[in-house]
Amino acid sequence: MLSSSKKDAISVLKFYEAYEAFSRLCHDSKYSISIKLQPGMVIFIDNFRVLHSRTGFEGYRRMCGCYLSRDNFYAKSRPILIN
Repeated sequence: MLSSSKKDAISVLKFYEAYEAFSRLCHDSKYSISIKLQPGMVIFIDNFRVLHSRTGFEGYRRMCGCYLSRDNFYAKSRPILIN
């Protein structure tokens, strides 16, 4: 039977193996899309379904952000999307 400290060490190693596998998936280009925002563009990202990031840019930019509850967004968008 393994000691508690060996079990802990094995758990930590398994965590980092899984973390590395997850990181490889996150950085794999076949699972990503790049969107170059233009002035006036709006993008909605569902934080429950998508990992997102920003890349570098040159020049001036002003970005605004807001957070919407999922329920409120669906309640307001459903009539628009159904038609």
